[in-house]
Amino acid sequence: MVFVMALSGCMVTKSAYVQKEEEANTLAKTVSDLDQKNKELTARSEKLQAENSDLKKQLAAKDDLLQKKSEEIARQDAKQAAMVNEVERMKAHKARSGDADIKESPAAGKSSGLKSIRMKVLSGEGKIDSAKRMAKRLTAMGYKVESVGMAENADYPANTVYFTEKYKKEAKTLASRLGKNTIVKPLTWKSVFSIIVVTGG
Repeated sequence: MVFVMALSGCMVTKSAYVQKEEEANTLAKTVSDLDQKNKELTARSEKLQAENSDLKKQLAAKDDLLQKKSEEIARQDAKQAAMVNEVERMKAHKARSGDADIKESPAAGKSSGLKSIRMKVLSGEGKIDSAKRMAKRLTAMGYKVESVGMAENADYPANTVYFTEKYKKEAKTLASRLGKNTIVKPLTWKSVFSIIVVTGG
């Protein structure tokens, strides 16, 4: 009886030991799994941090580029505004004194023929030679060119004929004789000339 009880006690003890060992193995596996997941999470976190750092660098570079572009646009706007102001100043000065030295004959507006049209030729291409060639061409057509000079701008895309209110018809006729690409515009500034031809193209 005592032997049976002792044997039974040993079996219980062994069973409890095996159970504890299995629990220990299970716990160890769980810890190992958790450790592996922790490593994976750490690696993923480091990757995300690296990607985030790269994105921040790219964003900073774009912000810097945008700032430079904005500054460049501001400089261009300021430059353009200064040019517009200078053109307006020159126009105002020209209206006050540019053509004042040319005295208009009282009978000039009443006389007939092409030579009665007070005409000036300006170079809108940056070279006085184009204005001189145009003056010779107009003279050959029968017009009287009284003045040759340089336009305020040198970027006229085509020959342009400016006219005063009473010479619109003559300006259109002249433009048709100069070619189909010739532009016709009314004079928007004061001038003693009835027609002003600006070379371009």
